[in-house]
Formats: sequence, C-alpha cells, structure tokens
Amino acid sequence: MVGYEKYIERDILLNMTHKEMKGDGKLWLIFIVLAPFLLYGLFYLYTKQARVDLSSMKYPNKMYSLGMDTIIEGTYKKIDTIYHEIPDFKFLNQFGQEIHKGVLNDKILVVQFFSTKDDQSSAIMSSQMLRVQNSFLRDDKLMLLSISLDATNDSIPLLKAYSKKYEALPGKWQMLTGNQAELNKMVLDGFKMPKEYLEFDTVLNHAFVASHFVLVDPEWNIRGYYAGTFEKDVNIMMGDILLLLEEFKR
Repeated sequence: MVGYEKYIERDILLNMTHKEMKGDGKLWLIFIVLAPFLLYGLFYLYTKQARVDLSSMKYPNKMYSLGMDTIIEGTYKKIDTIYHEIPDFKFLNQFGQEIHKGVLNDKILVVQFFSTKDDQSSAIMSSQMLRVQNSFLRDDKLMLLSISLDATNDSIPLLKAYSKKYEALPGKWQMLTGNQAELNKMVLDGFKMPKEYLEFDTVLNHAFVASHFVLVDPEWNIRGYYAGTFEKDVNIMMGDILLLLEEFKR
C-alpha cells in the first residue's frame, strides 16, 4: 500500500508539473505575441515629446527683407516678401573642383569662414563643424562649406591637408578658396558678415576669422547666425537644421 500511495503521489506531482509547464508555455506565447506591440508603445511614448517639440517650434525666419512683390496667380493676387538671396560664386574646393550654385542646388548650407593659420577660433569651429557633419552624416540635403579668408596662404594642397585633419567627407564638407577680392565681396555682400572679419592682423599675419556659422536654406536665403565657438549655440543651429529639413522635404 505504501508503494501504491507513493506512486499515486508521484503521478499527481507529474500532472501538476505538466499543467504548470503548459501554463508557462501559454504565458510565453502571449508575451511573444504582445512584445512587438509593447515595444512600439514604449517607442511611441519615448519619442512623443520630441515630435511635439519639433512640431511646436517655429522655422527660423528669413533675414534681410528687401521689399514686397505682387504675384498674380490666375484671378488671385498675392503679396510676397522679397528677401536677400546669396549671389552665385565660383570657388575651388580642396580637390581643385569648381563649386558654384549649380553644385549646391537644393542644399541646406552651414557656412564657416576660416583660415588654416588660425589656431584658436578656426580650430574650435572646425571641430564643431565635424560634429555637425557626423550628426547629419546620412542626410545628403545638408552640405557644409568652409570658406577661406586668406586666399594668399590657403592653397588647395593646404586645404586638402586641413580637410583630412578634421575628417571632412568629400562631397559633404567643402573647403573653398579663390580670388581674394571675390572672397571678400562674398563675405561682405553675400553673407552679410561684418567688415572687421576682413581686417588683417599684423601680429598673427593673417586675416581675422569670423566666429559665426551662417545657416542658408535651399533657396539661398540666410536663416540664422550662430556662435561657432559655443557648443550650446551650435546645438541650437542643429535644431534649426532639423526644422529646415522638415520645411524643405523632398
């Protein structure tokens, strides 16, 4: 009898274990089915705030209003503001290739003015430029331009060496030089930079270097200036780049 009772007890335990295993199997099956929905829900909640913030932010304003224009569309008349548009230019990049408006067509531009001789502000701004490049690595709608203020010194081989130093990606980050008079005109009249940046520093023996990035939209309108030596300001610029990418969707 004792052996029979033990047999019955073992059989009961085995049945209980089998039922528990079946129950655990069902729980795992339910979890596997529901897991994608749970993950999507978590992702939605995690990104919701970012989406709300982006949608509630204002696009950076166009700068330098020049006047008003009347546009006739059928029977409708529309008043449109005319803004300063950066003129075309023809400069050479670090590979000796000619860069002009046609090459940069439909691009959002981040523009830096620099000198390879400058060891302080240019170095800091170029490091920040690299951060911007890496942050928008896969978005080919954004292009970076570093325009030399010292054409006499900044030869194409020197620009190429400088671009390697800061890991500039070919086609993504262009370093430009050209005729000094044309460069000066573009800096002052094209990008509306202060004339102090073109004054010559006799101590350091090179031109003063602009300390601001210029953000330009695909229509070649200036949308903002940002202190390139301050990470916080560059972060604000990157937020404005995201807004422009949203504004000028393909």
